Amino acid sequence: MRLPTVITVLFGLLLSACAAFNPIEEPQVAITHIKMAPGNGFQQQLLVGLQLDNPNSFAVNLGRLRYQLSLQGQALAGGSLNESFSLPANGRTQIVVPVDVNLLSGIGVLRAVMNSMQSELDYQFSLTAAVENFGFGDITINKNGKVGMGAGAP
Repeated sequence: MRLPTVITVLFGLLLSACAAFNPIEEPQVAITHIKMAPGNGFQQQLLVGLQLDNPNSFAVNLGRLRYQLSLQGQALAGGSLNESFSLPANGRTQIVVPVDVNLLSGIGVLRAVMNSMQSELDYQFSLTAAVENFGFGDITINKNGKVGMGAGAP
C-alpha cells in the first residue's frame, strides 16, 4: 500500500471517530431534603439529600464531590465526599451528603432558617464532581430552587 493511500485511510478513520464522539451531557442535580443531624460542640452537620439525573445513554462514574450550599441567599456551608459511585445510563441516583456548618460562623444563617416559618427554603447549590470515565475531568453543576426542611424530611 502506498503512503498517500495509508494517510488517506487513517485520516478517514480519524474523522469517523471524531464524528462518533459525543461529549457528556451534564447530569442534573436537585436537593430533595435537608435534615439536621445531632450537633457536636460548635459543629452542626446537615444531611443534604441529592437526586442526580443522568441524561446520557451511558453510565457516568463520579468521584470526589465538592459542594457549596446557600440558604435564603446566604452562604451556609460546603463539604466534600470522596466516595465513587455510578449514575446509570438515562437513570437516577439518590445520595445523601454531609455538610458541616461551624456554628460560630453560620449562626446567623442558622437562626434565620430556624426562625423561618416557611415550609420551603430558597437554596443555591454548586456541585463539582470528578468524572472518572472517558477522561472528561471535572464538571460543575449549579442549581437554584426550593427545598423542604425539618423533621419530616427523609
